[in-house]
Order: sequence, then C-alpha cells, then structure tokens
Amino acid sequence: MSDVTASVGPLPQVKAALFDIDGTLTSGGQPWIELVSSPQVTKPHKAWLYLTGMPHYGLSKIGIADPAAFRDRWVRLMAGLMSGWRAEDVQAMCTRIVERSLVPVLRPDMVERVRAHKAQGHTVVLVSTMFETIGEALAQNVGADRGLGSIVAMRENGTCAGKISGQTCSGPRKLDFAQAYLAATLPGVTLDQCAAYADSASDIPFLSGVGYPTAVYPDDRMRAAAEECGWPIIEA
Repeated sequence: MSDVTASVGPLPQVKAALFDIDGTLTSGGQPWIELVSSPQVTKPHKAWLYLTGMPHYGLSKIGIADPAAFRDRWVRLMAGLMSGWRAEDVQAMCTRIVERSLVPVLRPDMVERVRAHKAQGHTVVLVSTMFETIGEALAQNVGADRGLGSIVAMRENGTCAGKISGQTCSGPRKLDFAQAYLAATLPGVTLDQCAAYADSASDIPFLSGVGYPTAVYPDDRMRAAAEECGWPIIEA
C-alpha cells in the first residue's frame, strides 16, 4: 500500500507520532561531517575512527553486519571524538550539525506530516540514534515536542567523557526511549496509540512495536517488511 501525499487522515486513536531522523525526516546527507572534520578532533582520534569504524561501516552496507549494531557503534565513536570538550563546545557542535547538515536536507513532505500530526493534537517526538542534543535542536526547528536520542556523558568538571551514557537510542531500544518518555509525560498512552515513521532495516523493530507504523522512502529490507506486514509506504 503506497501513500505519496503529505496529508494525514483523521487518526482519533493516535495520541503521539514518533519520527526517525536520518533518512526519514531528512534525505540523508552526511550528518556527522561537521564533527569528523572539526579542527578540535585530534589526528589520533581521527585515525582511531577510520581504523575501527570504517570496516564495520563497509560490512553493514553490504549486509554482513547488523545495521543497528553499526549505528550503536558509530554513535559511540562519535562521542569519543569529543572527549575532553567543554559542554558549550559539545552544544555548539550539535547546533552546527543541525543547521548545516540536517536542516538543508529536510524532506518537505515529512515536515508537513509533522505539522499535520500537531494539527490533530498529537504529541510529536523525534527518536534518533544521534545525540539527544541534536534531536532536541531539530525538534525545535520542525515544531516537534521533543527530540530523543543517545545521551553524551559529561564529567563532573563539565567536560565530555567521550562516551554515551547508558544505552544508545538504536534499533529496538528506540521503543524503550519512546515508552519511557510517554510514561513520564503522557501517562496512560501506550505504543499501540502511536504512529511511527522510519526508513531503514535497523528500524523494523521500531515500526513493529507501534500501532500505526509507516515506512518512509524505505531501503530494500524495510520495503520488504512493510509489504509483508501491510504497512503504508511513503515515497516519491
């Protein structure tokens, strides 16, 4: 089933709408280029990134490595690049990533869908493996209520610890992050009352866990899952 419009029909059972970011709200691009190319990232850190991260990336692209596991690993590597940074430098980097790498590649039809859900009174939440600070900044840009993501750990002295605090917001754990947010802010609202939008194979469990899933510009594995399950598909 294909839905190629940006409109949302009446959804009285829906209380919240959950949106993935990379490849769903945006058309892709290079969201991490600002961080990787930053002069604040030392040469040893860059060498460590390419030696440990790129082989895993290649394996995930050809389907050998689990894409959710790669996203988990990658966001941890990205946090590692900021080890020792001041909190204000971390915040500034996240703002630059949103302004320079994400906003320019926002999908107009999906931003309109965010607004359509808001018009029906739904709470709209961005749920991404990227840093929570990035998700929050983009949420403000598109008019969503909240941005959830992996939390960068900070030391007591206010500098970045170079790691993610707790679990990353990746794969099936996106449901855990969303459920925790719903429990804290919308008591009684369940995932069965949520719409969700995502594009890639790593988010099949995310869509499988909500009442109203939609595949957005899906990759091959997501498309196959959507067709098998009868999920709506949004594409050009």
